[in-house]
Amino acid sequence: FGSSFGSSRTYMGVTVDVDPELDALDLERRRIEEEYKKAAQATPDTGGSLDSLLADLSSFRDLCCSDPADTPAKLLDDLASVEQSGQAWYIYSPHFDLRNVGEALATQGTWLKTTCEFSWQVEDAAKIHVAEGVRVPSEGLPYAVDDPEEIGRHEWVDQHRKIWLSNRTFSFLRHRASQWYIYFPHWQTLTGTQGNASIVASAGTWLKRSVEMSDKLGRDEKILIPEGSVINLEGEPRQVDSPLEKRRHPYVHEHRTVTLGPDVRFSQGKASLFLM
Repeated sequence: FGSSFGSSRTYMGVTVDVDPELDALDLERRRIEEEYKKAAQATPDTGGSLDSLLADLSSFRDLCCSDPADTPAKLLDDLASVEQSGQAWYIYSPHFDLRNVGEALATQGTWLKTTCEFSWQVEDAAKIHVAEGVRVPSEGLPYAVDDPEEIGRHEWVDQHRKIWLSNRTFSFLRHRASQWYIYFPHWQTLTGTQGNASIVASAGTWLKRSVEMSDKLGRDEKILIPEGSVINLEGEPRQVDSPLEKRRHPYVHEHRTVTLGPDVRFSQGKASLFLM
């Protein structure tokens, strides 16, 4: 399917690293496809179905982002069972490279959403942040939005696409989005109870969704933290171990990964937080 793992890819002049953390998910998808191929070869009466489906997936890469009415009816039928077993999410297509069937590559920090509403209007539980360079394996093709409730939300709905995530992919992306990053020299760590710690900002600094330099992150990918602020964590600050994040810049070793405690809440409509 033309994917490249653990490497860089250039799209519209922007070079991004491909996150190898999702390789296991992609390999699992490929393994299932191989099992279907073997089953199809063993059952000649149905053997043409999968082969035709794979050929359609390869031949209709450009079609995958067009009007669903243009997509071959048989392809839609063959993908129906896959889509019904997954979760439907929406993406803003200009933020993704969709040229490889079966994956969406984030070319900037962006969101998966359960609705086409603007991301700042969507509740936290209904969206997942996707960092630049993360590959999102999807089941089937991304379709133009055809849901009656979504079509009329705003004038940019036609630039959104609907994709299906397996439950495993959803769980991985949700976990990854729960990780935040801090520039450790700007913080002091206080030992807490039951293995949990608190961090105190020793200078005005940022809480970030990626290790990327703060001036390169979008306004909804970072939160300004005033000096003296205390944030409770789950666990303690950890060394950055994400293969993708470790390649961002030469100062990654001065950053730490943190998981925010349950008492931290975010305000809607702007990047800020408060403590319960």
